[in-house]
Amino acid sequence: GEPIEPDAVTPASLALERDAPLAPLATLELGGPADFLLTAEHEEEVREALRWSVARRLPLAVLGGGSNLVVADRGFPGLVVRIALAGRAVVESEGRVVVTAAAGEGWDDLVGWTVERGWAGLECLSGIPGTVGASPIQNVGAYGQEVSETIVAVRVLDRAALAIRDLPAGECAFAYRDGRFRRQPERFVVLAVSFALRPDGTPTVRYP
Repeated sequence: GEPIEPDAVTPASLALERDAPLAPLATLELGGPADFLLTAEHEEEVREALRWSVARRLPLAVLGGGSNLVVADRGFPGLVVRIALAGRAVVESEGRVVVTAAAGEGWDDLVGWTVERGWAGLECLSGIPGTVGASPIQNVGAYGQEVSETIVAVRVLDRAALAIRDLPAGECAFAYRDGRFRRQPERFVVLAVSFALRPDGTPTVRYP
């Protein structure tokens, strides 16, 4: 797509694209373009993009890795925000390691990175496609392990107030393949997730 010129509503820092192809951003590689696309590498870009779409009354869609996405041939008649936030932080204390990963980080890359360091808690979730930001939405799980077992907080953009918040796990209402983010799909945009892992921990092996 072609960049559009900033105007009174669009901050100059937002690199919006017009008529941007979505097929290359989805694993199925099908579908038409988005009227507007923003690849967001910073949290403030996500907030400004939402503010811009609200001001123009445009439909909004949030895109991660595109592994669970079917795009219609006509495309998307609004703004698509592709979450490309990157970065990881580690805090070690009280016999645990808390890893905070930005929503745009590749999920399988993160799992492999923690396993290489001997931090137990995510090892059974290897091979699941998508990004870190998608993991709490469905409470992904495999082989007797669920991501909610290790999540301590989810950093979100609350679309109702356009405010960035850190939700403790207890406010996420996790259940089997479910949770607050799935029940309120229009309320939050996941920006980062924090996981409490066990250093030199025993891997979870519950399945033959």
